[in-house]
Amino acid sequence: MKKSIKLLILALIILSSIILEVTKVSLILGSSYAYVVKPMIWIFIGIISFVFFKNDKLINNKYKKDVFFIVSVTTLLYFLLYFFLGYIKGFANNPYDTSFKGIITNLWVLLPMLIVKEYVRYYMINNCNQKKVLLNAFLISFLFTLVELNIYKFDAYFSTSLATLEFVMQTFIPSLITNLYLTYVCYFAGYQTSIFYILIPQLIIYVLPILPDIDWATLSIINSATPFFSYIYINYYINKMDKTLNRKEVKTVDFKGWLSMIAIVILMVCFGLGVFSYKPLVIASNSMAPKILKGDIVIIKDVDVGNVKKCDVIRYKMEGYYVVHRVVMISENNDGEKVFITKGDNNDNIDLYPVKQSQYAGIVKFDIPYLGYPTLILNKLLHTNVEDKVSVDKGRIE
Repeated sequence: MKKSIKLLILALIILSSIILEVTKVSLILGSSYAYVVKPMIWIFIGIISFVFFKNDKLINNKYKKDVFFIVSVTTLLYFLLYFFLGYIKGFANNPYDTSFKGIITNLWVLLPMLIVKEYVRYYMINNCNQKKVLLNAFLISFLFTLVELNIYKFDAYFSTSLATLEFVMQTFIPSLITNLYLTYVCYFAGYQTSIFYILIPQLIIYVLPILPDIDWATLSIINSATPFFSYIYINYYINKMDKTLNRKEVKTVDFKGWLSMIAIVILMVCFGLGVFSYKPLVIASNSMAPKILKGDIVIIKDVDVGNVKKCDVIRYKMEGYYVVHRVVMISENNDGEKVFITKGDNNDNIDLYPVKQSQYAGIVKFDIPYLGYPTLILNKLLHTNVEDKVSVDKGRIE
């Protein structure tokens, strides 16, 4: 049988594996689908793949050891960043059953699909038309991305603009990037390496009683950036080591550049999470116009409350959001704590409520015009009542 026919049949079998989810029969089957039917489907796919490709000799393992080492380092860096953010954002109880029985059950659900998927990916990418390997790599990656999605939830994914945005950013893009990376790794280092990259994180997630409590946006950035930058370095390394290439024509990111990009991503994530003494904040109204406009990003510095002076622009907490206004008067309450009277430069009146010392959260040092508009648009999609939250501003909001 021709390789192209084998690949087509195998792709159709893989697609047919989600029929039960598309038709929502999986919902009728309940837990038996996840614990019995789905693992058996992937074991069957694995047997078919072995029969199809057992006699094929694949020789594209020239950089297998080197790529495996890079993937191992990538996995380690991922966990360092993941748990570092956990120390910043906090930890929460593991939602999975971490008892011995629970771990074994979860692994039974996970392992057949994970192992077979990488085994099939390896043989598909190495048996496809090598003249169109990039196109085939994308198609294979898209196929496995589709398989990983919860198809029966598609109605919910596209029910609202918010649901669609969360689906694309939280699930689809990180999954596609990861699958592209795994296909690339399989091409140069075999399915064992890609299994290692996927399996080790899953084992730790299933075993540990607590996990970092990270919001989906941050987790999506990590899950997308880690394989992306790892790919860049693997590509650079292979091009550098391949003596058949003219090194003068190879324009890729070198090792220092790769480390620099990782450092930049880590710093950006940490800065956005407020790890440092300087923190960013997007302005959602024009109450401080013309000095600070809607869509600007202001940089807040942690300054001791005792050093706040009249005319300083401060950030203070309200219920569920922050306000950035100017201090027009400073007094003390009966307990001897400072109380700030604030006002937006563009407002006719002072703010409705005095700002207590416990509400104070830093001084504005400078602002960056317009850079916050993408965040405002995102917030508009995620929180339809975002502008209602700035009712305290009471200014001429346009």
